[in-house]
Amino acid sequence: MKFICDDNLGKLARYLRIMGFDTSFKEPISDSDLLAAAASEGRFLLTRDSHILDKKHPFGVMHLTVDDPPAQIAMVIGSLGIQVRPEDFFSRCSRCNDICHPVKKEEVVDRAFPFILKTQELISECPSCRRLYWRGSHYRRLLDELKSAIPRECVIGSWPE
Repeated sequence: MKFICDDNLGKLARYLRIMGFDTSFKEPISDSDLLAAAASEGRFLLTRDSHILDKKHPFGVMHLTVDDPPAQIAMVIGSLGIQVRPEDFFSRCSRCNDICHPVKKEEVVDRAFPFILKTQELISECPSCRRLYWRGSHYRRLLDELKSAIPRECVIGSWPE
């Protein structure tokens, strides 16, 4: 499923990308531009703005009534009955939404901290923005947050270590 988040849902967009979902997020964006982008890209619209519900959207819309991003994740995944595959986690860039690819340490030696090069076996790179990703201390924290937010019945497969 592909999503588009309004400009009130930046953290949710980041979490959805971390879970591997193709999620568009642009800020600032007008309601008309948001609806046009959602329709032209075939995206399900997630919004905090109740007035946008009056407008037609062919791919679905959900009004999120909670502020807390983990609660928003639970609401989106649970309400839509989406099947989440932990094997897809951390496959997308959390900033620009492109799919990341593994890189050799030698290829990023000029852009990665020496400690990262020394301690990490797997490093991925976003081909668009060139941001680097690795399983640092944030990795376990994010997994724990997702595990507590995603309804168990919506998870296919096992959680990564």
